[in-house]
Amino acid sequence: MRLKDVIVGAAMTAAGAAYLRMAQLLPEKDGVDAATVPTFLAWLMILLGLIELAGALRRAPDDAARAPTGGVLTVALTLALIAGYVAALRPLGFPIATALYLFVQFLVLTPRSIRPPVPLYAGLAVAAAAVIFATFRYGFDLLLPSGPLVAWLN
Repeated sequence: MRLKDVIVGAAMTAAGAAYLRMAQLLPEKDGVDAATVPTFLAWLMILLGLIELAGALRRAPDDAARAPTGGVLTVALTLALIAGYVAALRPLGFPIATALYLFVQFLVLTPRSIRPPVPLYAGLAVAAAAVIFATFRYGFDLLLPSGPLVAWLN
């Protein structure tokens, strides 16, 4: 199990470095531009990869044997949700696709022993999607796909 954690940490760090390189190739403007958020996310990915790598290297081999092995289904569902989100982004637009993705992701990440507060999750998903969309669209002046809401959001 420790080897898997080392591989995940190294892969995450390498993916972050590659993402950082791609973000640096974006055209630059003064202040906040199209490369700002990708650069921030790349550095965050590198940092998280290094933390995972350091934790895996410091962990004793017997600690890994005691670690829970569950979560494979959650990871698989999350990857499927991300793929569905990417596919739905253009036809549904950012606000609707993001709200749906977040709502379903909240349900997937809720432990089975807890009854999910569906109205709370729905409200959080819609509010988060609206705040993110408004921040990028009107604050950073970056266009995001509006989908069927284009008439009301322009």
